Amino acid sequence: FDEVASAEKEGRIRDVPADSILKTHAVWDLGWNDSMSIILVQRSASELRIIDYIEDNHRTLDDYVRQLKAMPLNWGTHYLPHDGFAKDFKTGKSAQEILEAMGCTVEQTPNMAIEEGIRAARMVFNRVYFDKTKASRLIECLKRYRRYINKQTNEAGAPLHDEYSHGADAWRYACIVADSLSNSNGVVKPIA
Repeated sequence: FDEVASAEKEGRIRDVPADSILKTHAVWDLGWNDSMSIILVQRSASELRIIDYIEDNHRTLDDYVRQLKAMPLNWGTHYLPHDGFAKDFKTGKSAQEILEAMGCTVEQTPNMAIEEGIRAARMVFNRVYFDKTKASRLIECLKRYRRYINKQTNEAGAPLHDEYSHGADAWRYACIVADSLSNSNGVVKPIA
């Protein structure tokens, strides 16, 4: 993403403290052997604030949820990709069911073709502020996200699946749900 260089020039990679009034949403790219990537994002009007990023592997969902719940944040929705709603043959439960059992509100990230998601990510990029310290690994993933290049035609192909693609996938998911992120508790108050 060339947009990372623009964000750096425009001062959108800096300290981005969490705002206790805004909901913090968690956007997940699931992994076990591959990296689990979780972007913590807040939305104020059309502006997105990436306040933290977690990337690790070989940890259980309940371990991640305990880590997240230990953070003093005003929690919103946890967004999972489509595979988070499939039941695991070992447990008979989906990631969605496990997170909901631990008190998380879970929504599915809309299933979208990769190229369409990359376009959506590019459209959102100019509204995003990244915490320079807590999101530094995510920023590195976005800088190093790349495609296969056909050696005969020199044409760009599908994105390369490597150590940087998991953060980039979580980023793509965050951009897909960007306009759905809400600071509401979902409670409708009657008009007096």
